[in-house]
Amino acid sequence: MKNFLLSLLCTIVFSILFDRFTRPSRIGWRGYAIHTLIILIFYGAALALTGGFWVACVLTGAIFLAVVIASNIKFRVLGEPLVFSDLAVAASFLRYPRFYLAAIPSALKIILLPAVMIVIGCVIAFSSITPAPHLAGLAVSLVALSVVGANWKLYWRSSFMPRPNLQADITQYGLLSVLIVYTLRWRATPSPAAVPPLPALKPDQDPAPFLIIIQCESFADPTDLVPGHFLPPLQALERLQKTSDEYGRLSVSGFGAYTMRTEYAVLCGRSEKDLGFRAFDPFLTAEDERTFGLPNRLAALYEKRLFVHPHDLRFYGRDRLMPALGFTTLVGPDDFKNAEKSGPYISDKALGDYLHNRILTTDEAELIYVVTMENHGPWDAGRLDATDPLAAWNHHAHNGDALLESLNRTLQECGRPAHLIFFGDHRPSIPGYVHPAPVRSTPFISLTYNIEKAAAPATACTITPAELHDVILKKMTKNEK
Repeated sequence: MKNFLLSLLCTIVFSILFDRFTRPSRIGWRGYAIHTLIILIFYGAALALTGGFWVACVLTGAIFLAVVIASNIKFRVLGEPLVFSDLAVAASFLRYPRFYLAAIPSALKIILLPAVMIVIGCVIAFSSITPAPHLAGLAVSLVALSVVGANWKLYWRSSFMPRPNLQADITQYGLLSVLIVYTLRWRATPSPAAVPPLPALKPDQDPAPFLIIIQCESFADPTDLVPGHFLPPLQALERLQKTSDEYGRLSVSGFGAYTMRTEYAVLCGRSEKDLGFRAFDPFLTAEDERTFGLPNRLAALYEKRLFVHPHDLRFYGRDRLMPALGFTTLVGPDDFKNAEKSGPYISDKALGDYLHNRILTTDEAELIYVVTMENHGPWDAGRLDATDPLAAWNHHAHNGDALLESLNRTLQECGRPAHLIFFGDHRPSIPGYVHPAPVRSTPFISLTYNIEKAAAPATACTITPAELHDVILKKMTKNEK
């Protein structure tokens, strides 16, 4: 009994101490009741599995400490603490560890494996088959789980963290409470009612124009990316703004990652306010919202609707989600096996060549949504023989600008009606240069070819990715008239 109570007390105390290191910093002691109940659930489960009081203490503490460290690393690199939806990228970490390992400090990489081996060794050496500890752990876990469940049904569900406010909630209630409550809120979020597709064109109407949408990886304005550090401007973007329908800043929510948030918003047009807790990773529930997908809504206008991405389409489940959203054809890495690379990834020039050939050879206009890959991090030292990571990113950013130029030339010369939408998915996270900040916008531009448009020049504006979706739909509605 003494070991049981002492290990239980140590588990609670150390978990609270670990929680105090969470970033953003905790303010006050609110939320530690639910934190303690959740820790007891995990301690009880560990004890029920291992039968060792101190094994359960070490295992619970080690797992929670690892969660806190992971959250703090993410907060430092991306400006956002750990959220429940981050578990969805576990498979991606195993497939492409280099995307994530660059963010982990070298000292932590060195001690990570020995620490894991020590914890595993403790579990093996000090577990017990004596029935009493197993039953005690099961009882602790079930009692704590019952208390959490009862409080959720009677009190918390109606008033506790009713809307996502991630950093404020963590400072008040702690990381563990937020992870669990946000998960429950996410699971309880209802799917929206279906929306209708746009009607087919009438016989006397002109055919739909080409619709080319380019989501350019880590595409940002170099001139305002690093204050006090001059980088040359994107010449094609600046020049084409003078002849555009609309241009300006796209207010994306993510920094350095979370491509899927921007991608989903442009494709489906649902704002973060509409999504609620689904906004952290809208791809997890996108199949429930498939009628919002731009390809589904425009299916009557375009027989062929292509999604093009020269990287593993299993990332974010695109291989499954894009057909559900209405794309008829997926063009992936197998279609670019012999294509030119720039750095470790398929070049933007290769994508431009593919689109050039597609536009010139296809008989009917198509909807083509492209997600580029060239400027994906990490921007390791020596990439493209650049002197530093920022120089490597800048080289790729200007290749993205060259892609915009080449598409503009192709659409001008082909003489066919077309709309081109070009935007950045998020700003890059470059250690030592580009850090999380309140301003996270990326450039966007909308261009029209061989279609009558307003004579007045466009003025710069700031819109959200969901509003960009509306801009695209309005273009197609105008085309119907």
